Amino acid sequence: MIAGFGLGLLRDIRDQVFRTGDQVASILHTDCIAMLPKVKGQVTSRSRQPRTDYGSLEHRIIKRDQSLFWAVIDSPLTRFAESIRAIKIAADLHRSVNCSKVLAFTASLPNEGKSTAAMALAQSIASVGGRVLLLDADLRNPGLSRKLIPEARAGLLEFLPAVVNERMAHSSEVLGCESTRILFERLRQAYEYIIVDLPPLAPVVDVRAMTHLIDSFVFVIEWGRTRIDVVEHALRMAPGVYDNLLGVVLNKADLNLLGRYQSHRRQYYDNRHYSRYGYVD
Repeated sequence: MIAGFGLGLLRDIRDQVFRTGDQVASILHTDCIAMLPKVKGQVTSRSRQPRTDYGSLEHRIIKRDQSLFWAVIDSPLTRFAESIRAIKIAADLHRSVNCSKVLAFTASLPNEGKSTAAMALAQSIASVGGRVLLLDADLRNPGLSRKLIPEARAGLLEFLPAVVNERMAHSSEVLGCESTRILFERLRQAYEYIIVDLPPLAPVVDVRAMTHLIDSFVFVIEWGRTRIDVVEHALRMAPGVYDNLLGVVLNKADLNLLGRYQSHRRQYYDNRHYSRYGYVD
């Protein structure tokens, strides 16, 4: 019994990652606005997709597939889509109070799912007729652009003439320059929402260079994987992000395991009667 207690205590000490919304509230002192479940078996190999010849317009065509990028449209009655709508509701309420238009997604580390969440939110807004622009501002690793338009020839830099020169060679300088500010001011006049996919905080300083252009941030944390101290350090080094947080999204959550860490709310996330409200997963 003593050995079992000691083993359990050791596992608890070593398990210094985010798993519940209560942890987000108590440690980061902000809201967990959504918990996105981990979705499996939805990605279809590109090689199986029918090939369409768009000729000279190939570099301007968004490539449609069956990946998680399109889950909000393809599977609107799932927990994933409902969680994205929770982010939208939080953004709508914040916008109505603070006239917030520019909403940026970032994370501590790469591969936590910020781009997928940004894409899903933009689709959710557009699906109800909202004027929304999805902007890939991860200049060093534009994964969103590569996923949607692999043959793209133009990006954010092409909309900022005379920016890239010998004195302004770094992406952080480009994102923080006057031309970028002017572009964002024009976008504010044309769209209800500008959803910005930013780089993660840990590898580069780009996010900190453009916090003055962003109204609010959604901070994505990979459930059960990203360490608490990594998140705390990333936000401490970027006070402009922390001070303007809309909230945190726990991504890739295993809802089957969630009950171990938050047993009193297990029925909240996983209830057999949810099918009465259209749930299909």
